[in-house]
Amino acid sequence: MRKKALQVVLDVRQPSVIELTVGERVQLDRLTAASHGNVAERHGNLLDAGVATLALDPGFYFFKTLSAANLKVVHGGVNTSASTNDKDPWPDPPAGTTPLPPAKGGDDTPGDVPEFTIS
Repeated sequence: MRKKALQVVLDVRQPSVIELTVGERVQLDRLTAASHGNVAERHGNLLDAGVATLALDPGFYFFKTLSAANLKVVHGGVNTSASTNDKDPWPDPPAGTTPLPPAKGGDDTPGDVPEFTIS
């Protein structure tokens, strides 16, 4: 069975330091508001498999992975949400925040979902 991408949004409420452990190379994007909706901009270099320690300013960040991932907040304030909807360019941020572009229609395909843990 094919693997499904896990989409993770990090809602960083205050300057924070996190440790992100991933099993593959991933791209961390920062979501910023634009006149035509939100735009994803690459944040830093690609993250190699393993543990990466990142300092994040307040805002929304996003990454996709096909492997298990673990997030540890070293200090600061970070809320997370994860989904497997791979039809959208990026998932919605947590409730009560600026909405992202509307979801596109389509069937959800079957697949194995990676595990996302917070420690």
